[in-house]
Amino acid sequence: MSRRHSGAILALALFAAVPASAALAQSPDETAQVIQRSVEDIAVQIRVAPTAAQEDLNRQKEQLETLRRQAPNHPMLSSLERRVEELDQEITAALQEQPEAAQESEQFLPLHVPAEVRRELRHVETLQTQADRDLMRGATESAAEYLSRAKAMIEEIEAEYGDRIPPGYAALIVAKERGAALQDQLSRAEPD
Repeated sequence: MSRRHSGAILALALFAAVPASAALAQSPDETAQVIQRSVEDIAVQIRVAPTAAQEDLNRQKEQLETLRRQAPNHPMLSSLERRVEELDQEITAALQEQPEAAQESEQFLPLHVPAEVRRELRHVETLQTQADRDLMRGATESAAEYLSRAKAMIEEIEAEYGDRIPPGYAALIVAKERGAALQDQLSRAEPD
């Protein structure tokens, strides 16, 4: 194996590890709060779309396992585990009551936005605020960098969660409009 080939394999392995390390970068308290908000959303979702609620709950079970590994003595762990078990039973009951034809044709229209989307949009807002501050100071290069990162995050959110974000979700629209306004300010501030 050539040095270039082994270097490419190493680079791919590191690139693949980035999402996992990003998830680990979250503190146990943040992980617990994300699970708690998602579980609350799933409780509402069960009545309308139990199949989709089951998929969302499975994702939260993975997050719960991460929390269990990170902080086995976390004060919220046992209550979250109980709530996830309860929701699992509620979903099973809802799926059994639902006619088979409805299970096959269930059209999921999101009633909520996943907690991950809300968290990532808060990060977008932080980046845009930093860009705005830099624009006021005349630091157009760093403002452009913050805006670029915010725009990339919005695109990632739409790509990953687009089918689970209700049409006209205000926070996403506001983030896009604020990004466009800041980009316009940046264009006017940059020297020709």
